[in-house]
Amino acid sequence: MSYILGLDPSLAKAGFVVLDTEASENATVDRGLLKTSTADGILVERLIKQRGQIRSKIEEYKIRFVGMEAPFYGSYNTEMLFALNQFLHEAFLDLGLFVVAFPPQQLKKLVFQDKACTEIHKPEMIDKAKTALNLQGKTLAEDVADAYWAGVFGKKFYKRYVEQETTDESLSEYEKTVFAGQHTFTRGMKKGVTEYSGIIYRENDLFYNFGKIKRGKLNGSGNENS
Repeated sequence: MSYILGLDPSLAKAGFVVLDTEASENATVDRGLLKTSTADGILVERLIKQRGQIRSKIEEYKIRFVGMEAPFYGSYNTEMLFALNQFLHEAFLDLGLFVVAFPPQQLKKLVFQDKACTEIHKPEMIDKAKTALNLQGKTLAEDVADAYWAGVFGKKFYKRYVEQETTDESLSEYEKTVFAGQHTFTRGMKKGVTEYSGIIYRENDLFYNFGKIKRGKLNGSGNENS
């Protein structure tokens, strides 16, 4: 069996799910919250603990691919989120993982592809995850719901672009745009210019092959393509 990790990073309570990439359905193998608190020490100690907890899940399930919600940098805790993201990326690099990150608004739109982002709210994301997991009438934390959706769409990305087990026909039009969107201008000053907006073209920004980066460093070339 091969598993992927769906992750909604947070210092206080990171949501996680583990999905079986070989299963046709998206039932979770494991899910929950990984917590830290001020009782764990100062900020750097909490960052170390959270990195350790997430790394333990990766090692427990021998995960090589992570689908995560990208941090939202624009609130009071931007600096802390940036620090946590770097701590996690250090672990991802050390383990040589594939990682895809979905910006929050994009993740919402992937879940509700027929709605505008402004119409999509947290309770809807939770309720749809509960329906998918047959958990209606039960509690599902917002962070776990977001991790679930990051895992679900991470799994689609993984099967299409990493394992290449599926084709574009397995994706909706919006998913194809998010994953591999490109546009060639046919008029104006940019006529003939192609812009690549899909995640697959945003390596080391929204998509990371940390194994390739690590191999480049280890062979001494400093060339990620080595």
